[in-house]
Amino acid sequence: MPPLWCRVDRLWYGHPGVLEGSMTRQPFLCPLDHVFEVNVMLKKLPEEEFGPQIDFREYSTLDNPSLPSEIKNSWLDVKLCKEGTQGCDVSNDTTSVGGVLKFPKHSNEETFMKVFSSFKDVKVIKFSSVQDAFQGFTDKEREDKFRNRVKRYVGIWCCVPDLSPGHIYYDMYWDEKPGWKAIPPQTSEDDHPPW
Repeated sequence: MPPLWCRVDRLWYGHPGVLEGSMTRQPFLCPLDHVFEVNVMLKKLPEEEFGPQIDFREYSTLDNPSLPSEIKNSWLDVKLCKEGTQGCDVSNDTTSVGGVLKFPKHSNEETFMKVFSSFKDVKVIKFSSVQDAFQGFTDKEREDKFRNRVKRYVGIWCCVPDLSPGHIYYDMYWDEKPGWKAIPPQTSEDDHPPW
């Protein structure tokens, strides 16, 4: 998982975003469970409904001095590039760019599989950025299962002061919903995750 920078703290009672009287500066590096439901991410869900389990590690794992050398020495750096520019082809060639794989932005599942299947023994694949990396799945059923799984990964932000309920549900797919607003449930009937 990447580092998560939060603008507001997550507590279990209404507050103005940080503990009053604290010296918390915003944004701050926050724990994974401020945004994600780690217990759900770890839960074994049926593959036929949710697709394959997604393994994850905290962002600092690769900085841990106890990280085994077999992992430290098994690394592939990936830099996204604009398809059609020099050296930006669908290829698994890392020799021309100093050990860095140049990979086209907006690639689909098929392209990812074609290129990265030859690196299945590499322990760490590090993208310089993932923005605009993945255009989408080519297999609709696989996409539906993936979306069904990850939409359950996000939790709530708690809490807006003087409101009951005062929590706001995170929505993994908020950017696909025109007019979506981060507001608490307005009625008890609205008080459920966005799925």
